[in-house]
Amino acid sequence: MVKAVEIEVDGEHNENLIFAPLQRSIRGKFDMLRVAEPMAKMKASEWPEPIPSQRLGIEPDGTGYLREPIHDEEHAPIREKIEKAGMSLEPALTEFGEVDATTWLHWIKLAVESGLAKVVSGKLPDKIDGKPRMNFILNEPKPSTTDRLATAIEQQTAMLAKVLERLGDK
Repeated sequence: MVKAVEIEVDGEHNENLIFAPLQRSIRGKFDMLRVAEPMAKMKASEWPEPIPSQRLGIEPDGTGYLREPIHDEEHAPIREKIEKAGMSLEPALTEFGEVDATTWLHWIKLAVESGLAKVVSGKLPDKIDGKPRMNFILNEPKPSTTDRLATAIEQQTAMLAKVLERLGDK
């Protein structure tokens, strides 16, 4: 059975992840003891438990989601403290419908390879098929004549390699 691929943002400096396909920030784990400022250590007694990271994932059917584990029972004390302070929380689960799996997996893999996130469920594929979207502000540019020519040459080379391989078998 194929499992969802899910990551949590957990950089060593309490970073957030800017997830390009959603054009938004994904909150990373926040641990007061990781803050370099000496005065932060004093605040650590008020916030002794780290605030868990949001979790970003993609289901095998292509559904993208953002999970907020702070709603889990194990994080109830910190959730209550946050709510008491007047801060709002995202819903326990936000689904984004069917997403472009190639693009999502590409950007998730980049976050993991950079050390900013870690896989907590499922497994990232070794190779991601297809072309991920890289530009989210403007539309993707149409392939130029040179791009189309290069693609045709690559396809022709692959076809000739198969022909030569079959000839070599005879």
